[in-house]
Amino acid sequence: MREVMVIKMEQNDFSRINEMMKQKGVFLHEETGKSYYTGYEYATLYDWDQYFETIVQLYLGWDTTYARLGVEIFLDLQKENGHIQRSSKGAEEQLSEHVKPFLAQICLLIYNRDGTVDFLREQNYHYYNRLKKYLDFWLFREENFHGLAFWDSAPHTGMDTQHERAGYWFDRYCCGVDLNSYLVRECRAFALLARIFGKDEDAVFYETHAKRLADTIVDLMWNKEDGFFYDIDRRNGKQIPLRYIGVFAAMWAGIASPDMAKSMVEKYLLNPNEFNRGFIYPVMSAAMPGYSESYLPNDMGCNWRANTWIPTNYYVFEALRMYGFHKEAAHLAEETNRQVKRIGDREYYATESQTGCGLNPFWGWSLLAYFMPYENETEFDPTEIKLCVNDHIVLNK
Repeated sequence: MREVMVIKMEQNDFSRINEMMKQKGVFLHEETGKSYYTGYEYATLYDWDQYFETIVQLYLGWDTTYARLGVEIFLDLQKENGHIQRSSKGAEEQLSEHVKPFLAQICLLIYNRDGTVDFLREQNYHYYNRLKKYLDFWLFREENFHGLAFWDSAPHTGMDTQHERAGYWFDRYCCGVDLNSYLVRECRAFALLARIFGKDEDAVFYETHAKRLADTIVDLMWNKEDGFFYDIDRRNGKQIPLRYIGVFAAMWAGIASPDMAKSMVEKYLLNPNEFNRGFIYPVMSAAMPGYSESYLPNDMGCNWRANTWIPTNYYVFEALRMYGFHKEAAHLAEETNRQVKRIGDREYYATESQTGCGLNPFWGWSLLAYFMPYENETEFDPTEIKLCVNDHIVLNK
């Protein structure tokens, strides 16, 4: 365990962000009667958003109450087969899609701040068992392709308009590199939670599954000729030749070999014809036909094309540091921080025109931009899948 490190943040940034979040971000979930935090003014609690929003809350010195209650809300909504809707409210199509695999990782953030996740063991491990059941729903669907899980649609990925790779409502064919990399991390996080409770059999099972899934990602999704990972169409087993930022989750999960990472970074991430453009990094390669700051015909949801979203920048930043690309990581951290301060707190940003898009102001995951330079300076990574109680950075207030 390292010493707690103290970093400085500009007082005006700290106060403004903290007050905005407190005044605008807390809502009550009527069905469960529990409070939760969200960055969306229309009060929807989303799945992977909550993970990144929790990191922001912890940096600002908040306790873990809203993180815990957010996890409980999702688990309270679980169906008998383990399925959980991916948002607290929404259209029928949206609610039919399973919550993204970040709940165990949120619990790990809670444990590493509090030294406990006892809420999971209350009532004879009620929430622990539900967490396990939700994870199994992802891992063991009959339609999975050689063990690879699949997205139900492009909106299900969170990268709403990337229909070229994941289709529309109920298309259910895209085995995403991003999804399966998140699942590797989620299995490892759940295994650590199992260790905390002395459930060693569960821990070994999910550790083993994480290794097996990581190997499958390399075997089936790595394209040796291109030097890049691609999603798989489970209907025919072929790779889907669309390059998007979520593929770098394979580095964030430690799946890529050093040589693979070198190819991904040098051939694609740093290439001005691919991802190294404008407000780095767009969520779709500029070499792809769908690269556009504007909506294309039949697009639905937020624009994840020629646009920059802070949570993907954030995990690409963590991935770069993991593989020793320290100069590139430092540049990404500083540039993301600079651009957000210049443009303002927005939901997302147009890559080429370098302007703000979506909700204004936005008090969700985009606020990670304020903390990236400090993580770079301190070499701290709150997303690392390990037990490290109190091993965190405390901000000067």
